[in-house]
Amino acid sequence: MSFGKKTADICRRSDNREQVALAGSAMALTRSRSIIISDLSSEGAGLDGRDLPLPGHEVLVVIGTRDAFAKVVWRRDDKCGVHFEESLAPEHIEQMKQEAAWTNVAGWWR
Repeated sequence: MSFGKKTADICRRSDNREQVALAGSAMALTRSRSIIISDLSSEGAGLDGRDLPLPGHEVLVVIGTRDAFAKVVWRRDDKCGVHFEESLAPEHIEQMKQEAAWTNVAGWWR
């Protein structure tokens, strides 16, 4: 996998991320981990979870029935930010939000 932008450029994100609470997985060569997606845009996402990969590592982010290759651009404690290899289409983001909404996955109702 090769990403066209430098990590420093990616850290200065130009897209607005929507605050969400979506259940997902982040898979790397060495392991898979459960995550919560805390913010999402067509270009990237914020992930919350334990033992997240370090900056520069590549992951497959799975949200509902959709997935996207991404590179970790920053990490602090139990949070990291990823930049998607290819931009997500608006209809794919909506599908992810419907399928992986934390309240639906956990069975909580308001």
